[in-house]
Amino acid sequence: MVEKTKIPSLGDRLELILEVGRAFSSVLNIDVLLNLIADHTADILNADRCSIFVVDAGKNKLWTRAAMGEGRIEIPADTGIAGAVAATGEIINVPDAYADNRFNKDIDRATGYKTENLLAGPMTNINGDIIGVFQVLNSKNRVFSRDDEQLLSALSGFAGNALENSLLYEELKRTFNSMVEVLAATIDAKHPYTAGHTARVAEYSCGIAREMGLDEAQIEILRIAAYLHDYGKIGIKDVVLTKPGKLTDEEYLEMKSHAAKTREILSKMHFERKFKDIPLIAGSHHEKFDGSGYPQKLSGESIPLGARIMAIADVFDALTSDRDYRKAMPFNKAVELMKKEVGAAFDPRIFPFFENYFQKELNDQS
Repeated sequence: MVEKTKIPSLGDRLELILEVGRAFSSVLNIDVLLNLIADHTADILNADRCSIFVVDAGKNKLWTRAAMGEGRIEIPADTGIAGAVAATGEIINVPDAYADNRFNKDIDRATGYKTENLLAGPMTNINGDIIGVFQVLNSKNRVFSRDDEQLLSALSGFAGNALENSLLYEELKRTFNSMVEVLAATIDAKHPYTAGHTARVAEYSCGIAREMGLDEAQIEILRIAAYLHDYGKIGIKDVVLTKPGKLTDEEYLEMKSHAAKTREILSKMHFERKFKDIPLIAGSHHEKFDGSGYPQKLSGESIPLGARIMAIADVFDALTSDRDYRKAMPFNKAVELMKKEVGAAFDPRIFPFFENYFQKELNDQS
């Protein structure tokens, strides 16, 4: 039996709703938002836990990533109490879950949790469309009251608008990321020997960055810059870009110009403020730590950190991939060769993190 606890006053809970409504509006990451809504809803309604189901009309499913301790749950949109709420738009108060034939017992079986009572309600957007469902479980006061139903209804608008903004933001992120990957693919497609190069450089760069302890915001900037680092090659003549033999001095100068072209082209693109340094990072991946690189002959810490990381990843992939003029070098041999350039081409403080990352990758593959 769930122990009865003192219920905060209705006024206190309404004030808390206004407070958490403001908090909802400041969060765009959908995982963070869903957990925030679930946590606060459970607190406001004095319940054990809360799940937020998102309506996926295209797939006719409801899914959640916020089950307060459980993993992702996905159910058909026409099943369970949550499905009934999504279909009718009504708040459903169930004092005895297992006595209600609409209750989906499979979720309890899958999670090991015992639902005794529950309160479920729709989450609507500004147009009144149902985009999610609250499912609040096990009132600490044995049953959910009429006041609880009204409080859940009051939460709907705040949470629904925040969820819609978050879903739209995620859609924009997916669109942006797909655009970045398509741009990278146009360069890879120009020459079969470079296919997959940008994705591998992005993977290696992010792996090194995580080994260094960089935060996810920095890693995301680096990932996008790595995908776009060779985009300037779109301005290099195919006869030079795909030439199988040694380049002439003139051709080599043209090939080197891709780094400057990368920065020039990307500088014309509109990036979110947090991504404003991507053109500089992407265009600096051929700078060398001792200042002998190009296009600006930057040295040391005047080279953006992301570019110093990417320089290592770029050379490593070039050495360990087949080219027109040579076969791929074994990984260990490539690392030993690159060690000779530490302090010259590569930042000596970053290279050990690359070695650690590389060794972990080898261990994972063995």
